[in-house]
Amino acid sequence: MNLHDGIQMLVLGVGRDMFALRHEELRLMFRQHSDRAFQRGLAKFVRSGLLERVARGVYVNHAADCRGATGLGEIVYALRPDHLTYMSYETALADCGTLSQVPFWYTLATTGRGGEYRAAHMDILLRHTSRSDAQILRNTAFDERYKVRTAHPQMALEDTRRAIPLLARELDMETHREVVEEWGPYRA
Repeated sequence: MNLHDGIQMLVLGVGRDMFALRHEELRLMFRQHSDRAFQRGLAKFVRSGLLERVARGVYVNHAADCRGATGLGEIVYALRPDHLTYMSYETALADCGTLSQVPFWYTLATTGRGGEYRAAHMDILLRHTSRSDAQILRNTAFDERYKVRTAHPQMALEDTRRAIPLLARELDMETHREVVEEWGPYRA
């Protein structure tokens, strides 16, 4: 599997519409190649900059259209496909105006394992949450800007207080109350 094959599939072919790719999806695209040729080709694609390795088995296709913030949801889904994940903590609080600082990371809660990832010019921090699926689904809404669920401001505040207690001092609680009113009731 050479660079020409990669360009045919990832730049000119079906892969051009796929921003975040899992190992299994890439293997299906290049199924005519042996496992050894596939592994070597994958390494060539990463060295050439066609693909960026985000984590074991997860890649960003740099030939796909630049997704900006919407790429966050695609990357997070590729990282934790079998778990609920939602934007929370200081990222959600900054997004709704409760926190005036712009965080360096996109911080998300996940029912899967936590971890830190750098991909496509964004830093992603996943923190494990023990919240139930029902509670997460009741108190999150899908955010089209990021293509990921976002926590109710009160849930994001609770998550932040639990994980980063000192940050709670820097919050604008008046703005927070206004945002909570806009969102509606929080169902713990």
